[in-house]
Amino acid sequence: MADLHTRESAYASTRRRNLMLAVGFGAVSITLWLLWAKDIIYGTAFDHPIQLKLLHLVVFGATGWLATHFWQNYRKTASGDTGVERSLDILSELPDGYHVFSNLHVDGAFVGTVVVGRNGVFIINTKNHNGEITPSDDHEWTQKKVGRGGTEYTATLRNPVKQTKKQIYSMSQFLKKNNIRAWVDGIVYFTNPDLILNGTGDAYTNRGRAVLEFILDYPVRTPLDDSTVDGIVKLF
Repeated sequence: MADLHTRESAYASTRRRNLMLAVGFGAVSITLWLLWAKDIIYGTAFDHPIQLKLLHLVVFGATGWLATHFWQNYRKTASGDTGVERSLDILSELPDGYHVFSNLHVDGAFVGTVVVGRNGVFIINTKNHNGEITPSDDHEWTQKKVGRGGTEYTATLRNPVKQTKKQIYSMSQFLKKNNIRAWVDGIVYFTNPDLILNGTGDAYTNRGRAVLEFILDYPVRTPLDDSTVDGIVKLF
C-alpha cells in the first residue's frame, strides 16, 4: 500500500469561513422571517412603524442574498476537496514504495495530488466537475450542465490537459532547482462518478483504474534510486 502524505487544503480556511458566514447570515434571515410569521399569526403585523418594517425587509433581503452567496462559494471549494479525497482513495491502492502527496505548493503553483515512485513523479490533476464534458485540442472544452430550474446550458472549461502540462513544467523546474533529476509526467483525473466524459485520451480519464495503470505501467529507462526518492519525499 502506498504511503499517503496528506495536508490541509489551501482552501480549507476559506471553506470554513464561507460556511460560517452562510450559516450566520442564513440564521438572521430565518429569524426575521419567523418574526414576520409570528406577527401575521397573532395579527400584530400592522402594529410596527412602516420604517421598521422597511428596515426588516431590507435586512431580510440582504442577509438572504449573502447567505446564498457564501453557501455557493462553500460548495465550490468543498467540491475541489472532494475530488482530491476521491483521488487519494484510488491512489492508496498503489503498492509499497509509492508516496502520494496532496495539496502541494510548488513555486507558488497549487498541485492537488502528486505521486512519487521509482519510475518517476506523477501529477494527478483532479477535477470534480459534473454534467457532460467534451474534450478538444483547443484552449477550452465544452461542458453541459443542468441549472437549478432543470434547464440545460452549455459552458466552457479551461483545457485541463494544458493546465497539467504547465504543472509538469513547474514541477520539473522545481526539482532541478533542488538538484534532483527525475522524470515528471501527469494525467487529468475526473473524479465525479456522475460525470459523462465524451471521448478518451492518454492525458485524461474518468476511471480510477486507468490512473493506476498510467502510473504502474509507465515506461522508464533509468529508475530512481531509493536515495533520490527519499530526497523528493523530504522536499515535499
